[in-house]
Amino acid sequence: MVVALVVLVIVLALVCLCCLYLLKRQQARLSRVRRSSRMKSVFIRALSREIRTSLHSVTGLAEIIAKNDLYLSKSEKKNISDQILYNSNLISTLLDEVSIFSRSGEGGHQLQDERFSPNQLCQRCIDSNRRGLKEGVRLVFKNIVGDSLFLSADVHIVELILNKLVSTACRFTEQGDVTVGYSYVSASRILTFFVQDTGVGIPVERKAKLFSWFTDPSVDVDPAEFDLSVAQRLAEKIGAYLRDDDTYNKGTRIEFVVPVRPA
Repeated sequence: MVVALVVLVIVLALVCLCCLYLLKRQQARLSRVRRSSRMKSVFIRALSREIRTSLHSVTGLAEIIAKNDLYLSKSEKKNISDQILYNSNLISTLLDEVSIFSRSGEGGHQLQDERFSPNQLCQRCIDSNRRGLKEGVRLVFKNIVGDSLFLSADVHIVELILNKLVSTACRFTEQGDVTVGYSYVSASRILTFFVQDTGVGIPVERKAKLFSWFTDPSVDVDPAEFDLSVAQRLAEKIGAYLRDDDTYNKGTRIEFVVPVRPA
């Protein structure tokens, strides 16, 4: 009788432990779901704001063009055209981000390697963002490797991130230069892009959470921090990452480190 009671107590204890374990797992899963929901809320709200800003700009320019009694010089027409193309490119970039993030529930992003030239990639990003430059700001490509290098990686995401870094630097630089370049270490097959500017720089107290994701929907997200956090999460999908160069003291220098393969 005593043995049976001992066995029963042990069984009940094991059952309780199993229930507690399953309960904790369920609580952890629920916590992850809630956190993911908050992250999506912040992401959608910030993304919507950026899209609306670009759409308002395009709408305003379209209204200017539609005025029958308005005379525009060739330079004014070109400026309007450049602004429309620039904002259209921004909207396209944002929609690409939504497309990539939406795949996370379907097994994540599938890597799609493609042969590309880092030089041509940098030049495309510069050409796409030149229209958005403020007066007195130059956009420069620092070519230190040469034109013969071709590598293989998920070029769509690489270009999307680099374009985002260049766009962010141009947006927050009032005067001086925004410089784009890269280095390549063949032994480790590491390609490191850099985008540096002569803007006001990032306050030291904000650098610790510069690339972290936002989870509080009640807090307004800083546009620059939002762009960098999105770029970091995109980079993680291809095994890459972003980092801030603390040794650069003329503004901000962000490095984009990408593992690549020979083409």
